[in-house]
Amino acid sequence: MDETPDATSTESLATSGGTVEILVSLVSGKSLAMQMPFSEEAGTVKQVAAKKLGLCGEEVQLVLGEDTVSDQLKAEELSGCMLKLVVLSPGSIAASVGNRIVVASGSTLKTSSELDYGKTKRRSPYAVGWNPTNADQLAICGKNLAWIHDFATGQEQFSRAFKGQGPSNFHWSADGRRLAFLNFRDVTVCDVNLGTENVLSQRSDVFSASFHPGGSCMAVGQTDGIAICDLERGSELHFFHSDSVELVQWDSSGNLLASGDINGTLRVLTCTGEVRWNLRQCDAARQMGLQDKISSIAWSPVDSFIAFSSSWGMAVQLFDANKGELVWKTADYCPFHALSWNYNGIKVAGACQDGHVYVFDGETGELHRSLELGKAVTSLSWSVA
Repeated sequence: MDETPDATSTESLATSGGTVEILVSLVSGKSLAMQMPFSEEAGTVKQVAAKKLGLCGEEVQLVLGEDTVSDQLKAEELSGCMLKLVVLSPGSIAASVGNRIVVASGSTLKTSSELDYGKTKRRSPYAVGWNPTNADQLAICGKNLAWIHDFATGQEQFSRAFKGQGPSNFHWSADGRRLAFLNFRDVTVCDVNLGTENVLSQRSDVFSASFHPGGSCMAVGQTDGIAICDLERGSELHFFHSDSVELVQWDSSGNLLASGDINGTLRVLTCTGEVRWNLRQCDAARQMGLQDKISSIAWSPVDSFIAFSSSWGMAVQLFDANKGELVWKTADYCPFHALSWNYNGIKVAGACQDGHVYVFDGETGELHRSLELGKAVTSLSWSVA
């Protein structure tokens, strides 16, 4: 090898008993041949190749023929093969900070664009969310108004005014066609393409909502439980009584529903309301007279993992909804307002009260990078590409 590899690969080279030659090329035609320990994993081969080809910091994958090479595959199985190194789009992270929306690269966290609404009628943007199917469209919720900014055209594609106090939050449907706005006891579902809307009136104040991935129903967290609403009929299908539910979110399969209540309990339920897991984080806090409610939950887009944080806690934690156990907990930083995964579940980002955006490894919880924005970050969203 004509360059010094990183520490991990250096240690592997020193301890391995033999090497194999692996050929790696980019789509542009640039290529290299590497001598790697035969027992080295393809994940390390990938990172070393990326660094040598000048792609340090980018997300990449190795492709053999038409198939993606597993990170766990041994180098000896790749001996003599011509592999393609494909650069994946890291997506963009949007964060609301004061009167600004800051957009940064999901890979490097370098700011790519900024929207300043301090001197416009669209003031105080406090919530953001990328369209799940269109990486150019960012929905923004501000005081008395919500709108969609299209970064490809620089224009607004949709806007909706609200009387009195604006919506407390909003959520996209999985197909990127509808937005649900929460306001007191109403959930207003808007079709952003057709310009039509439907109001789902609830039995108590609403705090959170989540479209089912199939698109036919919605879970609504409210003062006394969770309502499952039929979107076509506008009626309630089921109601699961509980403490005040401030967070709800379907997993990507639509088979499980995660909820966070005001008393700091993270629950995982089935579609019929059966409680599969009941994780109480805050027994010690309650004994001290505190209520440390769950502040954010975010399902991995590809696995049964839930990243979550609490209002008094200083870290992000990961819960495995298949095994019913905690996987990792990050180091302590600051209370987190919001969490968002990248599209393939490799990384998870957190918005902090201390003005930082932190990006963690989805497998280990180790810190990748951080971005300091100066003021508390109130909302966070990671685009699909």
